[in-house]
Amino acid sequence: MKLLEFIVASSLLTLMPGPDILFVMAQSIVQGRKTGIAVALGLCSGLFVHTALAALGISLIIASSPILFAAIRYAGIAYLIYMGIVSLRSRNDASVSIADSTATLQNESAGTFGKLYRTGITMNLLNPKIILFFLAFFPQFLDKTSATPRIDILILGTTFAAVAITIFTIVALVADWVSARFGARQIPPATLAWIRAGVYWTIAVPVLFYGRQRQLPSTQPRNEKYFCIR
Repeated sequence: MKLLEFIVASSLLTLMPGPDILFVMAQSIVQGRKTGIAVALGLCSGLFVHTALAALGISLIIASSPILFAAIRYAGIAYLIYMGIVSLRSRNDASVSIADSTATLQNESAGTFGKLYRTGITMNLLNPKIILFFLAFFPQFLDKTSATPRIDILILGTTFAAVAITIFTIVALVADWVSARFGARQIPPATLAWIRAGVYWTIAVPVLFYGRQRQLPSTQPRNEKYFCIR
């Protein structure tokens, strides 16, 4: 098992601009680092579920079934659209003044940590691209002669999640610092609501079109398939 090479590749993939890292960044800018980390923990918790599914061979079954794959895809799209609508509806709930926005957002952060964690894990579990990503990416770093391939997959999945949560946490901290430094939280609540909704819908678009040209990845897929996941 090529663990060191896997860590390097995972780090590069996670750092590349994509829906997950964009969502963590946007959430940290709007409501602070704690909420960004909450989303990151949710997203990365979902990776453990995907790892278990891959190790048990369930991911291959889902990827091979057009009905199951489509069901997950459309459920994910519906959830993201719904969350965008909820964000827009909440724009009228912000009755505080801009001067009091920072203190209010900090209070909201404490109460929404669990909600954002659930949002992150739901987004991850309903993203069918991750199923194909694991099937395509992991085999390149597995030893074909290993007597314990399932354990090797679990190790790679855990390593990938650890790399992702580390990078996402750093992104959340940096985004929070930039937001505080340059006054990004002085943006009107209605504008922030549109930003959050835009992030949800931006994530939904590639999921919508991805399944139309889906094909089961081979054991040696082309590299460009990896870079559309994060």
